Amino acid sequence: MADSDEWTIPNASGAITISLIPPSSFPASKSAESFHPTYTHQFFENEAIYGYKNLAVNLKFRQDDMSPSLKVTYDEKLSAPGGSNGGDEVTIDEVEDVFKEYLPEGTPESLAVAPSTFTPPGTIIHTYPSTSTSSTFEIYHTNLSNPTAQAIIKNSQLLVPLFIEAGSAIDLSDPEEYLRDRWDVFFLYEHLSNDQFSFVGYCTVHKYWYFTLNHMDEKEFPHQYRARVSQFLILAPYQGNQHGKTLYEIIVDEYLSSDRVKEIVVEDPSDRFEKLRDLCDYQRLKKQSLINDEAVETLLERKKSREWIDTERAKAKMPMRQFQRIIELMLLEHILITKGPKYDEQLERYMTYVKDRLYRHNKDILMQLEREERSEKLHETYERVHSDYEAYLATLGSVAVQTKKASKGKRVIAGKRPAGFISTVEEDEEEEELLPPTKKTKVTK
Repeated sequence: MADSDEWTIPNASGAITISLIPPSSFPASKSAESFHPTYTHQFFENEAIYGYKNLAVNLKFRQDDMSPSLKVTYDEKLSAPGGSNGGDEVTIDEVEDVFKEYLPEGTPESLAVAPSTFTPPGTIIHTYPSTSTSSTFEIYHTNLSNPTAQAIIKNSQLLVPLFIEAGSAIDLSDPEEYLRDRWDVFFLYEHLSNDQFSFVGYCTVHKYWYFTLNHMDEKEFPHQYRARVSQFLILAPYQGNQHGKTLYEIIVDEYLSSDRVKEIVVEDPSDRFEKLRDLCDYQRLKKQSLINDEAVETLLERKKSREWIDTERAKAKMPMRQFQRIIELMLLEHILITKGPKYDEQLERYMTYVKDRLYRHNKDILMQLEREERSEKLHETYERVHSDYEAYLATLGSVAVQTKKASKGKRVIAGKRPAGFISTVEEDEEEEELLPPTKKTKVTK
């Protein structure tokens, strides 16, 4: 029986090389780019590959339409399972078959680099200049019934689970009408100096009909939908240059201008994308000057806050929890900056305001605790949220944390909840699910 360690590549990512290859017609300045995937856990258990010696997986993509090639080489490969994994035989990873499941049928071993005649599909909705070259960047909007768009997605979506932790491929076998009506695609391309196009990234958006309780008695379908960001990918060589931020902002602007879109949500966002989303949402709402002295008093007065929240959230087309989090951030920033005569009182009321949301969001878990422990858990969570907000404001360079004044208000809530502590604002984000309670109950933010 073969020794499993001898035939195991412990770091699957290191054995996989992804290369972006320019067609022969691209400018000489546009060279090949190579890098390794971030995640391989969806393909290989424990992100390790078993059954090979000196394995090399080469995935290549044309830089225009992302046509792929796949070549797998190795010095030796086991012919039968072997080794030991707790007494069980270790199955050989059929690397080539694993990747071919995600690639177009007939994907070759070598990549053709013939001159490019490619033009991105869809309508240009935004352009912006490169900060380092004479090229420009262009964002195109189309849907998945477009044959060219569908081909690009089919070519490139293997990269989604390799670079997005919970990323998954789209089923492109659905009827054309479904792909047209339910899937939007936004492509980001670099428009090179000689009128060639280099793929930068893309985003797919799944559209769901937006139902409310009022629709239950109606015979007709609703005419508005929820736009859910599904796949969002910027290729590694282009990361760190604000391209993802620009793409997200333009997508949001596109849906904000559409009467048919009721809400813009994100499907299972990663921590990294959550930070991008928070920044973009914060900056967008900040430009609108939503939070002023009058808004502060309205929000901190629980009986008045619901109408304000409902009205402004509808305009922003944001899920309830995301909107409330950004408003809480801006509310804290405003209180810290203005430091009015009611500063200490406002901080105390702000604490109650945030705890109100946290309590509703975690009510099922909290109600299983004793009153004193419930108060402690809620306050611990508030303290984390407050610290996170201050840290985030610091990363933004906000003067709020630079000129922060320590509050003289009480920092610990009493064991008994004050009357009217729970507001009537409803949670409305379908993305949210509470985890079942454990012995060490954790209250989420």
